[in-house]
Amino acid sequence: MKQFIILFIGLPLLGFLVSLIIPSKNEKAISYTAFITTGLGVFSIVAFGIFWAINGSPDLNINEITLYQSEHYTFFIDLFFDKVTVVYLLFSSILAYLIAIYSRYYLHRESGYKRFFNTKLLFITGVNLIVLSGNFETLFIGWEILGVSSFLLIAYYRERYLPVRNALKVYSIYRVADIGLLLAMWLMHHLWHENITFMQLNDSELVHSQIAHHPYVAIAISFAIILAAAAKSAQFPFSSWLPRAMEGPTPSSAIFYGSVAVHIGIYLLLRTYPFWSSIELVKWNVVAMGLTTAVLSAIAAKVQTSVKAQIAYSSITQIGIIFIEVALGFHWLALLHMSGNAFLRAYQLLISPSIVTYLIREQFFNYKPQKGNKLTGRKRIIQNSLFVIGLKEWKLDSLMYKFLWSPLKKIGNWFKFLTLLNVLLFSVITFTISIWLITTKTHLPKIISYAIPEILGAIGFVLVLKAFTERKRVFFVWELIILSHFWTAMAVAFNEAFSLSDTLFYLGGVIFAGIFGYFFLLKLKAKETFDLNDFYGHAFEHKWLSFGFLVSCLALAGFPITTTFLGEDLLFTHIHENQILLAAFVSLNFVIVGIALMRMYSRIFLGPYKKAGHPVPLRDA
Repeated sequence: MKQFIILFIGLPLLGFLVSLIIPSKNEKAISYTAFITTGLGVFSIVAFGIFWAINGSPDLNINEITLYQSEHYTFFIDLFFDKVTVVYLLFSSILAYLIAIYSRYYLHRESGYKRFFNTKLLFITGVNLIVLSGNFETLFIGWEILGVSSFLLIAYYRERYLPVRNALKVYSIYRVADIGLLLAMWLMHHLWHENITFMQLNDSELVHSQIAHHPYVAIAISFAIILAAAAKSAQFPFSSWLPRAMEGPTPSSAIFYGSVAVHIGIYLLLRTYPFWSSIELVKWNVVAMGLTTAVLSAIAAKVQTSVKAQIAYSSITQIGIIFIEVALGFHWLALLHMSGNAFLRAYQLLISPSIVTYLIREQFFNYKPQKGNKLTGRKRIIQNSLFVIGLKEWKLDSLMYKFLWSPLKKIGNWFKFLTLLNVLLFSVITFTISIWLITTKTHLPKIISYAIPEILGAIGFVLVLKAFTERKRVFFVWELIILSHFWTAMAVAFNEAFSLSDTLFYLGGVIFAGIFGYFFLLKLKAKETFDLNDFYGHAFEHKWLSFGFLVSCLALAGFPITTTFLGEDLLFTHIHENQILLAAFVSLNFVIVGIALMRMYSRIFLGPYKKAGHPVPLRDA
């Protein structure tokens, strides 16, 4: 019975791999691959759910796949099946099947037809992996797949400026969610001294005992989980990204941001509820956040000029209410509410093009002037103020830029003096000294030995910020990102006995991705000109270079296709519980590296292609 669960991940993954080798012009084979895959997914989930219910609805746990094991560390794939899993799998698989049918005709003769179905099947694989995950490590694999597939689908119309720009915005917020998840995983390692499973979290006696002995660590973990859930589900103050995500084609908006992906934050809260529910501060923080989001989004939804934006903010409002239901312990109500909201928003988004057509026709043939506003005095002032504030979406976009991205850019601009020569020279000298100190086990004063890992981590973070702000020297940015990984590895290696095999395991993927990415940039440089000040759209003529560079970027960012992904988790296990600054530097390093790499890919290969004879869409088109 347990082994059957693997089929839910294997089916969409197999469909994705098969769809990759089908020629782009064979729309029928591509669409039928998606139909069969998603259709079998619905059938298998329904059949298994009935069999599971007849046998008493037991919680099922599979822990048989160990990806990496050392003396003090084990990374294993753990799968878990319970009532939350069956509800989420059921509505997501049904919607995936229905939207696959809809997309076949909606996207007929689109140049990105194959690309859409490839990405959709990859997305379903990521969602199923998240929902079936039995520990944070497995969840993080699906979490990363979901983030990348979201970016690719929002930027589906890659020859246009706004879809590419908004895809990068959404991906940046997803990376903020990654910070929460990385820190939660790190602190969980120190709280339990093992890779804790979600089934173990259901043991209330064990959980309460740990929380009683480490209350502040438990609170920190809980707020890290809330950060990840809020960013992923567009809760306050991250609400503004969801309407931007609607730049993709209508089917992707329906399945991603109307129904399935936007509810992943709710799943994370439900899965970790046994851990944080007993901490009153955390519980009421979730309630306050959900209530704030519901009120602000309801006002914004009333005044949006785009039908997709109205649906997006309406969905955010309902998700805010579901957050409150989860915090108060009404889990069956939350699951029912989540399923209903998913189906409703998917339906609304799928018919939104027709609604717009009907409304335009009504304006032409049955126009009726709006009646005057009967409100006067203070009530009218309040109404007008709310109208303007809602129309501006509470300026959440501006606030995010002012308090999150702008400070990082300002710090990065302090280091304009950095060049490849002085960075390499400084790195070689510092690495030589550090390696000598580690290998000879030289005794240093306690204050210095404690400070060195954080200093090395800070240097790596500075290199990442420089890469994040650099606009002209593309190869320099690539080299800075590679070097930042080496600085991060050195910081943790100096911290304690981070073995040579562990270091090579982590850096192996970095070196592999770095060499290949550099090669693709050189090949493109021989044919085209580019920097990071504009969008060049070179994917139009250089599709294979675009694909190769994207894979290199994903590998360098820690996507689960090289050993670097496992190495990231391995690094965090060697950061001590009291080294909060080092953990912050390392997690921010990983997150900003991902954003910087996706920005490189977007600006070089996506956006309007400006060569003579090729039509260029307007920026506001």
